[in-house]
Amino acid sequence: MRTSMGKCHLRDRSGVARGSGRASDGFTLIETMIAMVVLTFGLLAAGQMIYVSVAAASLARSKGSAAVVAQSKLEELSALFSNNPASAALTDGNHGPEASQIVNPAEGNSVLNRYSVSWTVSTVPDPRPNRTLAAKQVVVTVTPVDAANNNNRRAFLNKIVTVSGIFSVRNSS
Repeated sequence: MRTSMGKCHLRDRSGVARGSGRASDGFTLIETMIAMVVLTFGLLAAGQMIYVSVAAASLARSKGSAAVVAQSKLEELSALFSNNPASAALTDGNHGPEASQIVNPAEGNSVLNRYSVSWTVSTVPDPRPNRTLAAKQVVVTVTPVDAANNNNRRAFLNKIVTVSGIFSVRNSS
């Protein structure tokens, strides 16, 4: 311990003075409160980013599974066209809706998404005069629905997916 001009300074083993009574010795209450406010806003921003990323992942999963349902229906109709082009499901006009759902087998077959599948069939026009094509255009629309089969209109989630294709008969010549 040393004394200089009436003040007592304690020094630790490294020779640095402790307890000198200066403002630089620690944080004031104001500095601590400002740091807590900055930290609070940072955590709130991080929380909102987590919420947005979870919502985006849910939308991507929903749109991805809706695209799989639409593509499956289009492939089913294509196979039907190959076997029986005059099938009732391939007549010109609107068809459906049919219910479809995606289940999670890992969680006891719980339902992940429910969809209403409808499709429109039309004849493909031939640009050549006095010619007709043996082709059909099929547009499959997959709409998310709730458990009661009402359209699901939650904002930012579960959007409608539409897939189209043209079916034609191949000539074996």
